[in-house]
Amino acid sequence: MDWFVRKVYSVITLADGEKLTRFQGEMVEENKPRRFHYTQTYDTHEAPPSKVTVYVQVSRDIGNVGTPMYGDDNRVQVLAKVSADISRIPPSDIPRATGADGHVYFRIAFSIEVTHYSAYTTYELIHGGINYGPVTAEYV
Repeated sequence: MDWFVRKVYSVITLADGEKLTRFQGEMVEENKPRRFHYTQTYDTHEAPPSKVTVYVQVSRDIGNVGTPMYGDDNRVQVLAKVSADISRIPPSDIPRATGADGHVYFRIAFSIEVTHYSAYTTYELIHGGINYGPVTAEYV
C-alpha cells in the first residue's frame, strides 16, 4: 500500500512539563495532477470488463505509530470509491495473459489521475497514454 499524503503528530514537552501536540504533514499541491497506477485481471470466460473500481483509503494514525502496510489494518477506512467506465477502450487494446493456473485473463493496466483544487478533487482515467476523461468518485 502506498500513501500519497502523510501526516505526523508529535508531542513536545515544554520546560514547565506541559505537553504540546504538534501536527506536521505534507502539503497537498493544488492544480498538480498525480497519477496512481493499477493493474486488474479479469477472466476471459466472461465479456471484457466494462468498469474498473479502486478505493481511496484514509488512515487515522492518532497514536503516531506509523502508516499501515496493508488495507486490512483497523486504522484504515475507505474514503471514496472511484469507478471508471472502460467500455470506451477497444477490447483489442486490453491485453490477455496466461495465469499460473493455465487460464487466460484480461489484464488491464490503467492510471487514475487525481488533481486537487481548493473546493473539489477530480479523478480521470488514463489507459495506454490516452486520457479517457472523468470518472465517478463516490465518497463513503
